[in-house]
Amino acid sequence: MPKSIAVIGATNNRNRIGHQVVRSLLLGGFDGPIYPINPKLKTLLKLPAFPSIEAVTEDIDLAIIVLRKDRVLEVIDACGRKGVNGIIVMTSGFSELGDEATEDELQKRVQKYGMRLLGPNCAGFVATTERIYASFENRLQPGQLAFISQSGAMCGVVLALARSVGLGFSMFVSYGNATDIGPEEVLSYLGEHAPTKLIGCYLEGIKHARGFLSVAQTITQSKPVVVLKPGETRAASQAIQSHTGTMAGVQALYTGAFRQAGILQAHTLDEFIDACLILSNQTPPKGNRVGIITNSGGPGVLAVDACARSNLAVTPFPKNLVQEFSSFLPPVCPMMNPVDLGPEGLPATYQRVTEILLKHPDVDMVLALCVPTVFSDIKGISEGIVQAKTINPKKPLVTSWLTEDIVKAGLPTLIEAGIPNFPTPQRAATALRFLHQRAEWLRSR
Repeated sequence: MPKSIAVIGATNNRNRIGHQVVRSLLLGGFDGPIYPINPKLKTLLKLPAFPSIEAVTEDIDLAIIVLRKDRVLEVIDACGRKGVNGIIVMTSGFSELGDEATEDELQKRVQKYGMRLLGPNCAGFVATTERIYASFENRLQPGQLAFISQSGAMCGVVLALARSVGLGFSMFVSYGNATDIGPEEVLSYLGEHAPTKLIGCYLEGIKHARGFLSVAQTITQSKPVVVLKPGETRAASQAIQSHTGTMAGVQALYTGAFRQAGILQAHTLDEFIDACLILSNQTPPKGNRVGIITNSGGPGVLAVDACARSNLAVTPFPKNLVQEFSSFLPPVCPMMNPVDLGPEGLPATYQRVTEILLKHPDVDMVLALCVPTVFSDIKGISEGIVQAKTINPKKPLVTSWLTEDIVKAGLPTLIEAGIPNFPTPQRAATALRFLHQRAEWLRSR
């Protein structure tokens, strides 16, 4: 990790990337020297500015280049003469727009000086534990998820979606055109990165697919890896070519290779976020049997359908379990799976049923649904679910509180306790499917 950073193209214009990168480094608490480089500036954000990187007398580990494309090569030479170790080129306009020649020359010059390059056409990286925010993106909270992205903009999207569900990050790395450092090398580093417990990737194409899959197959034995890879349609493949200059490849081949390497593949943004959320705080289950609690028949039926489509089993509860429920539930409540508590389902009832399912050996995962009625104490129900989880913390437990604007009073309680909540039964079932797939792959190994 760098101990000193220069930002070449720093500016006092708050609407420019060169300003936001310096600001991110400061906000993130980077404890080494930061050198804004711009011949027109004397200071920036109370930091002394320098006319060129060679005007800095101290050593520089990392240079972040935010300049016009026609200035990049000369600045690379200056960094090489200065003895800089690593370069981040955020500038775009290279192979993704058909200019392979300039990108090839960029690679040659970086190799000539023995430097390493992230980019071009990237958003840099953030390491929250190390407090290095070498990016214009700083809107993330610390956590266990590392995110690797070919697209810089997708970093911002995923960070925002993750923040809304309480999912934090150990790192994110935007590698852009992968002229030098590609996803396989980042993945290898994250496999050894102690703060990272889970890795998510947005990949449009992989230049060195064999190397990536080989690294992934080793890492997935100890850390889950989730990939979102677009390119299932011809139109999407063409869009990828113009975005990052890579070929999307044959999707079916990727799908098979991902499965063999233990990589979990998401097909939508919702699936990706949901998979990362459930894998970040739930233990892989022993089997695929789901016990469902609900206070409304309709969502319960939707949950059963969704589980069936996700190859999860919602089988009738054994007689002894039904007898236990009947000892305190009214006879009008269906108890065979789902357990329907009715619209007046109380927090204490939710808690007791959840505890019973968490303890029972014939239930591998628990899904609790709640449609808030005028009777519902959603905060109390959430607190009851959290208390029930202490009975068996290792058995997966997820909720689906429908709908967000009505149930938001209960969500912070669930997030703080590490219980994933999903806005629909379908998304909850899909998330449980990812957790079960992870468990099946681990058992196969």
